[in-house]
Amino acid sequence: MDVLRAPRRRPISILALVAIICGLVPLVAAEPTPVEQLAEIQREAIAAYNDRQWTRAAEAADRYVEALDGFGLPHAGSDYALVAFIGGHARFEVWKADPPSFSYDFQRDVLGAMLESLHILQDDPFFKHNVLATACFEKLESENFHNLELENLANWHFLKALISRRDALRLAERDSEEFLAFEKYLLLYISRAFEMARYSNAPEIYLVRVREACRMGFGGKFTDRFAQLYRVVGFDRGNVRAGVLWQLGLDLMNTDGSDPEEVLGLFSEAATETRGLRERAEIYRQMSDFASRQDDYNYRLRAVEYARQAFKLDPANPEIQVQYGTSLHVLAYAHYNSGRFDESLKLAREAISFQWEGDEVAYFDLSRAEANFGLKLEALRHAQQAYEQARHKLGGEEVQPYRQNYANLLRQFGMARQATIVEQETGTGGAR
Repeated sequence: MDVLRAPRRRPISILALVAIICGLVPLVAAEPTPVEQLAEIQREAIAAYNDRQWTRAAEAADRYVEALDGFGLPHAGSDYALVAFIGGHARFEVWKADPPSFSYDFQRDVLGAMLESLHILQDDPFFKHNVLATACFEKLESENFHNLELENLANWHFLKALISRRDALRLAERDSEEFLAFEKYLLLYISRAFEMARYSNAPEIYLVRVREACRMGFGGKFTDRFAQLYRVVGFDRGNVRAGVLWQLGLDLMNTDGSDPEEVLGLFSEAATETRGLRERAEIYRQMSDFASRQDDYNYRLRAVEYARQAFKLDPANPEIQVQYGTSLHVLAYAHYNSGRFDESLKLAREAISFQWEGDEVAYFDLSRAEANFGLKLEALRHAQQAYEQARHKLGGEEVQPYRQNYANLLRQFGMARQATIVEQETGTGGAR
Protein backbone atom coordinates (compact mmCIF):
# COMPACT_ATOMS: atom_id res chain seq x y z
CA MET A 1 0.00 0.00 0.00
CA ASP A 2 1.25 3.36 -0.93
CA VAL A 3 1.90 5.68 1.94
CA LEU A 4 1.06 9.48 1.64
CA ARG A 5 4.12 11.45 2.30
CA ALA A 6 4.49 15.13 2.94
CA PRO A 7 6.26 16.85 0.12
CA ARG A 8 9.96 16.92 0.70
CA ARG A 9 11.24 20.45 1.47
CA ARG A 10 14.19 21.69 -0.45
CA PRO A 11 17.05 22.59 1.84
CA ILE A 12 17.90 26.26 2.24
CA SER A 13 21.05 27.12 0.49
CA ILE A 14 23.97 28.63 2.33
CA LEU A 15 23.66 31.86 0.32
CA ALA A 16 19.95 32.19 1.12
CA LEU A 17 20.64 31.67 4.82
CA VAL A 18 23.36 34.33 4.79
CA ALA A 19 20.99 36.77 3.03
CA ILE A 20 18.30 36.27 5.64
CA ILE A 21 20.77 36.71 8.50
CA CYS A 22 22.23 39.86 6.96
CA GLY A 23 18.80 41.32 6.35
CA LEU A 24 19.06 41.25 2.57
CA VAL A 25 15.81 39.30 2.31
CA PRO A 26 12.99 41.05 4.18
CA LEU A 27 11.07 39.14 6.78
CA VAL A 28 7.61 40.08 8.08
CA ALA A 29 8.21 42.88 10.67
CA ALA A 30 7.04 42.18 14.18
CA GLU A 31 4.31 44.49 15.61
CA PRO A 32 5.91 47.11 17.94
CA THR A 33 5.25 46.41 21.57
CA PRO A 34 3.20 48.88 23.64
CA VAL A 35 6.40 50.07 25.29
CA GLU A 36 7.97 50.76 21.91
CA GLN A 37 4.90 52.57 20.61
CA LEU A 38 4.72 54.76 23.71
CA ALA A 39 8.42 55.53 23.50
CA GLU A 40 8.04 56.67 19.88
CA ILE A 41 5.12 58.98 20.72
CA GLN A 42 7.08 60.35 23.67
CA ARG A 43 10.02 61.14 21.38
CA GLU A 44 7.67 63.02 19.03
CA ALA A 45 6.26 65.04 21.94
CA ILE A 46 9.72 65.94 23.24
CA ALA A 47 11.01 66.91 19.79
CA ALA A 48 8.01 69.15 19.08
CA TYR A 49 8.23 70.69 22.56
CA ASN A 50 11.93 71.47 22.18
CA ASP A 51 11.22 73.06 18.78
CA ARG A 52 8.42 75.11 20.39
CA GLN A 53 5.90 73.60 18.00
CA TRP A 54 3.19 73.75 20.59
CA THR A 55 0.28 72.33 18.61
CA ARG A 56 2.28 69.29 17.54
CA ALA A 57 3.52 68.77 21.09
CA ALA A 58 -0.02 68.95 22.47
CA GLU A 59 -1.30 66.50 19.84
CA ALA A 60 1.52 64.07 20.60
CA ALA A 61 0.72 64.26 24.31
CA ASP A 62 -2.94 63.52 23.47
CA ARG A 63 -1.94 60.46 21.46
CA TYR A 64 0.29 59.25 24.29
CA VAL A 65 -2.63 59.29 26.72
CA GLU A 66 -4.91 57.61 24.16
CA ALA A 67 -2.31 54.88 23.66
CA LEU A 68 -2.01 54.32 27.42
CA ASP A 69 -5.77 53.94 27.68
CA GLY A 70 -5.87 51.68 24.64
CA PHE A 71 -3.28 49.38 26.18
CA GLY A 72 -5.02 49.45 29.53
CA LEU A 73 -1.96 50.99 31.20
CA PRO A 74 -2.14 53.39 34.19
CA HIS A 75 -1.38 57.10 34.07
CA ALA A 76 1.73 56.76 36.17
CA GLY A 77 5.50 56.72 36.11
CA SER A 78 8.19 59.21 35.15
CA ASP A 79 7.58 58.81 31.40
CA TYR A 80 3.93 59.70 31.81
CA ALA A 81 4.81 62.64 34.11
CA LEU A 82 7.14 64.05 31.46
CA VAL A 83 4.56 63.84 28.67
CA ALA A 84 1.78 65.18 30.91
CA PHE A 85 3.83 68.29 31.68
CA ILE A 86 4.73 68.74 28.02
CA GLY A 87 1.06 68.50 27.10
CA GLY A 88 -0.06 70.96 29.78
CA HIS A 89 2.60 73.53 28.93
CA ALA A 90 2.08 73.16 25.18
CA ARG A 91 -1.67 73.64 25.55
CA PHE A 92 -1.02 76.78 27.61
CA GLU A 93 1.08 78.21 24.79
CA VAL A 94 -1.66 77.31 22.29
CA TRP A 95 -4.17 79.14 24.49
CA LYS A 96 -1.91 82.22 24.70
CA ALA A 97 -1.61 82.36 20.92
CA ASP A 98 -5.38 82.39 20.33
CA PRO A 99 -7.66 82.12 23.39
CA PRO A 100 -10.97 82.27 21.48
CA SER A 101 -10.17 79.19 19.40
CA PHE A 102 -8.78 77.12 22.29
CA SER A 103 -10.44 73.70 22.10
CA TYR A 104 -9.21 72.24 25.38
CA ASP A 105 -10.47 72.69 28.91
CA PHE A 106 -7.97 75.08 30.53
CA GLN A 107 -8.55 73.85 34.07
CA ARG A 108 -8.26 70.17 33.22
CA ASP A 109 -5.96 70.02 30.21
CA VAL A 110 -3.52 72.81 31.09
CA LEU A 111 -3.40 73.24 34.85
CA GLY A 112 -4.61 69.73 35.64
CA ALA A 113 -2.01 68.08 33.41
CA MET A 114 0.89 70.04 34.89
CA LEU A 115 -0.33 69.50 38.44
CA GLU A 116 -0.65 65.77 37.81
CA SER A 117 2.89 65.70 36.48
CA LEU A 118 4.24 67.50 39.56
CA HIS A 119 2.46 65.09 41.87
CA ILE A 120 4.27 62.20 40.21
CA LEU A 121 7.71 63.73 39.61
CA GLN A 122 9.22 66.79 41.30
CA ASP A 123 12.23 67.26 39.03
CA ASP A 124 13.33 70.74 37.82
CA PRO A 125 11.03 72.43 40.39
CA PHE A 126 11.89 76.04 39.53
CA PHE A 127 11.01 75.67 35.87
CA LYS A 128 7.87 73.59 36.38
CA HIS A 129 6.41 75.65 39.23
CA ASN A 130 7.15 78.85 37.33
CA VAL A 131 5.40 77.63 34.17
CA LEU A 132 2.39 76.50 36.19
CA ALA A 133 2.27 79.76 38.18
CA THR A 134 2.54 81.79 34.98
CA ALA A 135 -0.32 79.84 33.41
CA CYS A 136 -2.48 80.52 36.48
CA PHE A 137 -1.57 84.21 36.49
CA GLU A 138 -2.23 84.81 32.80
CA LYS A 139 -5.58 83.01 32.96
CA LEU A 140 -6.44 85.02 36.08
CA GLU A 141 -5.47 88.21 34.25
CA SER A 142 -7.72 87.26 31.32
CA GLU A 143 -10.59 86.95 33.81
CA ASN A 144 -9.89 90.45 35.21
CA PHE A 145 -8.44 88.94 38.39
CA HIS A 146 -11.81 87.66 39.58
CA ASN A 147 -10.95 84.03 40.33
CA LEU A 148 -9.81 83.26 43.86
CA GLU A 149 -8.77 79.69 43.05
CA LEU A 150 -6.46 80.83 40.26
CA GLU A 151 -5.06 83.61 42.46
CA ASN A 152 -4.23 81.13 45.22
CA LEU A 153 -2.69 78.65 42.77
CA ALA A 154 -0.57 81.35 41.15
CA ASN A 155 0.76 82.52 44.50
CA TRP A 156 1.50 79.01 45.74
CA HIS A 157 3.47 77.97 42.68
CA PHE A 158 5.30 81.29 42.39
CA LEU A 159 6.37 80.81 46.01
CA LYS A 160 7.52 77.22 45.31
CA ALA A 161 9.51 78.45 42.31
CA LEU A 162 11.12 81.27 44.33
CA ILE A 163 12.10 78.98 47.19
CA SER A 164 13.54 76.29 44.93
CA ARG A 165 15.66 78.83 43.06
CA ARG A 166 16.80 80.56 46.24
CA ASP A 167 17.88 77.22 47.70
CA ALA A 168 19.81 76.39 44.54
CA LEU A 169 21.69 79.72 44.78
CA ARG A 170 22.65 79.59 48.45
CA LEU A 171 26.34 79.41 47.60
CA ALA A 172 26.20 81.85 44.68
CA GLU A 173 27.90 85.24 44.97
CA ARG A 174 25.52 88.17 45.14
CA ASP A 175 27.25 89.85 42.20
CA SER A 176 27.16 86.74 40.00
CA GLU A 177 25.19 86.51 36.75
CA GLU A 178 23.10 83.70 38.26
CA PHE A 179 21.99 85.83 41.18
CA LEU A 180 21.33 88.82 38.90
CA ALA A 181 18.98 86.65 36.84
CA PHE A 182 17.24 85.58 40.06
CA GLU A 183 16.83 89.22 41.13
CA LYS A 184 15.14 90.00 37.83
CA TYR A 185 12.81 87.06 38.35
CA LEU A 186 11.99 88.36 41.85
CA LEU A 187 11.11 91.77 40.40
CA LEU A 188 8.89 90.08 37.81
CA TYR A 189 7.13 88.15 40.56
CA ILE A 190 6.62 91.31 42.64
CA SER A 191 5.12 93.15 39.66
CA ARG A 192 2.66 90.28 39.23
CA ALA A 193 1.94 90.23 42.95
CA PHE A 194 1.15 93.95 42.74
CA GLU A 195 -1.34 93.32 39.94
CA MET A 196 -3.04 90.60 41.97
CA ALA A 197 -3.04 92.70 45.16
CA ARG A 198 -4.64 95.59 43.27
CA TYR A 199 -7.79 93.54 42.67
CA SER A 200 -7.62 90.92 45.42
CA ASN A 201 -10.33 90.50 48.04
CA ALA A 202 -7.56 90.06 50.60
CA PRO A 203 -4.70 92.37 49.48
CA GLU A 204 -3.10 92.35 52.95
CA ILE A 205 -1.72 88.84 52.37
CA TYR A 206 0.69 90.35 49.86
CA LEU A 207 2.45 92.29 52.63
CA VAL A 208 4.17 89.09 53.74
CA ARG A 209 4.60 87.66 50.25
CA VAL A 210 6.20 90.73 48.71
CA ARG A 211 8.42 91.35 51.71
CA GLU A 212 9.64 87.77 51.64
CA ALA A 213 10.51 88.14 47.96
CA CYS A 214 12.32 91.43 48.71
CA ARG A 215 14.38 89.75 51.43
CA MET A 216 15.53 87.14 48.92
CA GLY A 217 16.94 89.92 46.72
CA PHE A 218 18.74 91.99 49.36
CA GLY A 219 22.48 92.27 48.83
CA GLY A 220 22.39 92.21 45.03
CA LYS A 221 22.36 94.84 42.30
CA PHE A 222 18.73 95.85 42.90
CA THR A 223 18.87 96.16 46.70
CA ASP A 224 17.62 99.77 46.64
CA ARG A 225 14.62 98.78 44.54
CA PHE A 226 13.80 95.87 46.85
CA ALA A 227 14.08 98.19 49.87
CA GLN A 228 11.64 100.62 48.22
CA LEU A 229 9.13 97.87 47.44
CA TYR A 230 9.53 96.46 50.95
CA ARG A 231 8.48 99.84 52.38
CA VAL A 232 5.68 100.57 49.94
CA VAL A 233 3.61 97.50 50.85
CA GLY A 234 3.70 98.78 54.44
CA PHE A 235 2.41 102.20 53.36
CA ASP A 236 -0.59 103.59 55.24
CA ARG A 237 -0.05 101.12 58.10
CA GLY A 238 -0.02 98.08 55.86
CA ASN A 239 -2.77 99.19 53.50
CA VAL A 240 -1.31 97.10 50.70
CA ARG A 241 -3.76 98.03 47.96
CA ALA A 242 -3.13 101.75 48.48
CA GLY A 243 0.64 101.24 48.51
CA VAL A 244 0.54 99.08 45.40
CA LEU A 245 -1.58 101.59 43.48
CA TRP A 246 0.75 104.41 44.47
CA GLN A 247 3.82 102.46 43.38
CA LEU A 248 2.20 101.50 40.09
CA GLY A 249 1.50 105.18 39.50
CA LEU A 250 5.07 106.17 40.35
CA ASP A 251 6.50 103.52 38.02
CA LEU A 252 4.19 104.51 35.18
CA MET A 253 5.02 108.17 35.76
CA ASN A 254 8.70 107.40 35.18
CA THR A 255 8.04 105.38 32.02
CA ASP A 256 8.62 107.22 28.76
CA GLY A 257 5.50 107.78 26.70
CA SER A 258 3.05 107.14 29.53
CA ASP A 259 -0.45 108.57 29.26
CA PRO A 260 -0.77 111.32 31.92
CA GLU A 261 -4.42 110.42 32.43
CA GLU A 262 -3.51 106.82 33.24
CA VAL A 263 -0.86 107.99 35.70
CA LEU A 264 -3.26 110.36 37.45
CA GLY A 265 -5.95 107.69 37.40
CA LEU A 266 -3.70 105.29 39.34
CA PHE A 267 -2.79 108.03 41.81
CA SER A 268 -6.45 108.90 42.23
CA GLU A 269 -7.29 105.25 43.00
CA ALA A 270 -4.46 105.19 45.53
CA ALA A 271 -5.73 108.38 47.21
CA THR A 272 -9.23 106.94 47.45
CA GLU A 273 -7.93 103.71 49.02
CA THR A 274 -5.62 105.48 51.48
CA ARG A 275 -6.99 105.78 55.01
CA GLY A 276 -4.39 108.01 56.69
CA LEU A 277 -4.87 111.74 56.08
CA ARG A 278 -1.17 112.53 55.90
CA GLU A 279 -0.56 109.60 53.58
CA ARG A 280 -3.40 110.70 51.32
CA ALA A 281 -2.04 114.25 51.35
CA GLU A 282 1.32 112.97 50.11
CA ILE A 283 -0.35 111.26 47.16
CA TYR A 284 -2.17 114.48 46.26
CA ARG A 285 1.15 116.33 46.49
CA GLN A 286 2.65 113.85 44.04
CA MET A 287 -0.32 114.28 41.72
CA SER A 288 0.10 118.05 41.80
CA ASP A 289 3.80 117.81 41.06
CA PHE A 290 3.18 115.47 38.12
CA ALA A 291 0.31 117.53 36.68
CA SER A 292 2.30 120.77 36.96
CA ARG A 293 5.02 119.29 34.75
CA GLN A 294 2.62 118.62 31.88
CA ASP A 295 2.69 121.13 29.05
CA ASP A 296 -1.01 121.88 29.10
CA TYR A 297 -3.05 124.62 30.77
CA ASN A 298 -5.72 122.20 32.04
CA TYR A 299 -3.09 120.15 33.85
CA ARG A 300 -1.85 123.32 35.59
CA LEU A 301 -5.38 123.97 36.79
CA ARG A 302 -5.57 120.45 38.13
CA ALA A 303 -2.14 120.79 39.76
CA VAL A 304 -3.51 123.63 41.89
CA GLU A 305 -6.57 121.62 42.88
CA TYR A 306 -4.52 118.55 43.86
CA ALA A 307 -2.14 120.71 45.90
CA ARG A 308 -5.06 122.47 47.57
CA GLN A 309 -6.47 119.11 48.66
CA ALA A 310 -3.08 118.05 49.99
CA PHE A 311 -2.74 121.30 51.96
CA LYS A 312 -6.17 120.89 53.54
CA LEU A 313 -5.20 117.42 54.75
CA ASP A 314 -1.69 118.26 55.99
CA PRO A 315 -1.13 122.05 56.14
CA ALA A 316 2.01 121.85 58.31
CA ASN A 317 3.96 119.71 55.85
CA PRO A 318 6.73 121.88 54.32
CA GLU A 319 6.86 119.90 51.07
CA ILE A 320 3.13 120.23 50.61
CA GLN A 321 3.33 123.95 51.37
CA VAL A 322 5.97 124.37 48.66
CA GLN A 323 4.00 122.33 46.15
CA TYR A 324 0.81 124.26 46.84
CA GLY A 325 2.51 127.63 46.63
CA THR A 326 4.51 126.72 43.54
CA SER A 327 1.44 125.43 41.67
CA LEU A 328 -0.38 128.68 42.46
CA HIS A 329 2.61 130.70 41.25
CA VAL A 330 2.88 128.79 37.97
CA LEU A 331 -0.78 129.37 37.20
CA ALA A 332 -0.80 132.99 38.38
CA TYR A 333 2.22 133.74 36.20
CA ALA A 334 0.58 132.08 33.19
CA HIS A 335 -2.67 133.99 33.73
CA TYR A 336 -0.89 137.33 33.95
CA ASN A 337 1.04 136.72 30.74
CA SER A 338 -2.21 135.73 29.03
CA GLY A 339 -4.01 138.88 30.15
CA ARG A 340 -6.19 137.14 32.73
CA PHE A 341 -5.37 139.70 35.40
CA ASP A 342 -8.32 138.98 37.71
CA GLU A 343 -7.39 135.30 37.90
CA SER A 344 -3.73 136.14 38.41
CA LEU A 345 -4.53 138.49 41.31
CA LYS A 346 -6.79 135.93 42.98
CA LEU A 347 -4.22 133.12 42.75
CA ALA A 348 -1.35 135.32 43.92
CA ARG A 349 -3.32 136.36 46.99
CA GLU A 350 -4.01 132.73 47.78
CA ALA A 351 -0.29 131.95 47.39
CA ILE A 352 0.72 134.49 50.10
CA SER A 353 -2.02 133.39 52.52
CA PHE A 354 0.45 130.95 54.10
CA GLN A 355 4.21 130.85 54.48
CA TRP A 356 6.27 128.52 52.34
CA GLU A 357 9.86 128.21 51.21
CA GLY A 358 10.20 130.22 48.00
CA ASP A 359 7.14 132.42 48.47
CA GLU A 360 9.05 135.45 47.11
CA VAL A 361 7.73 134.38 43.69
CA ALA A 362 4.17 134.76 45.02
CA TYR A 363 4.87 138.33 46.18
CA PHE A 364 6.41 139.01 42.77
CA ASP A 365 3.21 137.78 41.04
CA LEU A 366 1.02 139.72 43.42
CA SER A 367 2.86 143.01 42.95
CA ARG A 368 2.50 142.84 39.16
CA ALA A 369 -1.20 141.99 39.34
CA GLU A 370 -1.88 144.77 41.87
CA ALA A 371 0.02 147.30 39.76
CA ASN A 372 -2.13 146.38 36.78
CA PHE A 373 -5.18 147.47 38.79
CA GLY A 374 -3.48 150.68 40.02
CA LEU A 375 -3.07 149.49 43.61
CA LYS A 376 0.07 151.57 44.17
CA LEU A 377 0.85 151.03 47.84
CA GLU A 378 0.10 147.31 47.80
CA ALA A 379 2.06 146.75 44.58
CA LEU A 380 5.16 148.61 45.81
CA ARG A 381 5.08 146.96 49.22
CA HIS A 382 4.85 143.47 47.77
CA ALA A 383 7.44 144.13 45.06
CA GLN A 384 9.86 145.34 47.72
CA GLN A 385 9.12 142.32 49.92
CA ALA A 386 9.79 139.94 47.02
CA TYR A 387 13.04 141.75 46.26
CA GLU A 388 14.28 141.77 49.87
CA GLN A 389 13.50 138.08 50.35
CA ALA A 390 15.32 137.24 47.13
CA ARG A 391 18.37 139.30 48.15
CA HIS A 392 18.65 137.38 51.42
CA LYS A 393 18.20 133.94 49.89
CA LEU A 394 19.46 134.10 46.34
CA GLY A 395 22.52 135.44 44.58
CA GLY A 396 23.78 136.82 41.30
CA GLU A 397 21.47 136.71 38.34
CA GLU A 398 18.70 134.99 40.32
CA VAL A 399 18.00 138.26 42.15
CA GLN A 400 17.79 140.34 38.99
CA PRO A 401 14.12 139.66 38.04
CA TYR A 402 12.98 140.75 41.52
CA ARG A 403 15.17 143.87 41.44
CA GLN A 404 13.95 144.82 37.98
CA ASN A 405 10.30 144.25 38.88
CA TYR A 406 10.61 146.53 41.89
CA ALA A 407 12.36 149.20 39.82
CA ASN A 408 9.75 148.95 37.05
CA LEU A 409 6.90 149.48 39.50
CA LEU A 410 8.67 152.43 41.09
CA ARG A 411 8.90 154.08 37.67
CA GLN A 412 5.31 153.16 36.85
CA PHE A 413 4.18 155.13 39.89
CA GLY A 414 6.44 158.16 39.24
CA MET A 415 9.43 157.29 41.41
CA ALA A 416 12.16 157.21 38.74
CA ARG A 417 15.01 158.38 41.01
CA GLN A 418 14.32 155.60 43.52
CA ALA A 419 14.05 153.12 40.67
CA THR A 420 17.55 154.07 39.44
CA ILE A 421 18.99 153.57 42.93
CA VAL A 422 17.41 150.09 43.16
CA GLU A 423 18.74 149.11 39.73
CA GLN A 424 22.29 150.00 40.81
CA GLU A 425 22.15 147.96 44.01
CA THR A 426 24.30 144.88 44.50
CA GLY A 427 24.99 142.50 47.39
CA THR A 428 22.69 140.82 49.88
CA GLY A 429 21.36 141.43 53.33
CA GLY A 430 19.05 144.29 52.40
CA ALA A 431 21.66 147.04 52.83
CA ARG A 432 21.39 149.81 50.25
